[in-house]
Amino acid sequence: MPYINIRLGTTLDNEQRGKLQQKTTLLMNTIMGKRQEVTAVHIQEDSPQQWAINSVALNPENPICAYVDIKVTAGTNTSEEKTNMISETIKMLRDEIGTIQEACYVVVDEIPANSWGYNGKTQAIRAASKL
Repeated sequence: MPYINIRLGTTLDNEQRGKLQQKTTLLMNTIMGKRQEVTAVHIQEDSPQQWAINSVALNPENPICAYVDIKVTAGTNTSEEKTNMISETIKMLRDEIGTIQEACYVVVDEIPANSWGYNGKTQAIRAASKL
């Protein structure tokens, strides 16, 4: 059920892309307790020039810019889990793509259960059906 969008100011090869997808899915499972079979990872690659830090466009010689948006159902993770996920996501990016900008953000976006779902059912309906 979680959706992770990784936006990067670089182009990856297939091996790098695959490792990011696998490691992100594993982190979501081991840290956030999310089922791997419903974890979606979307990687978007942009040229460095589409990113700017302090209003200056980046170039291929600059550290890579990244933004990671993690969407989960509100109230399903503790503050500690979210803190660990943010930290481990940054470590993973450094391990897999190299030096990244200081202004590299990871956001855990908590969506209300009645506004978030998959396969045609909200998370609120799924939770109620388990009772």
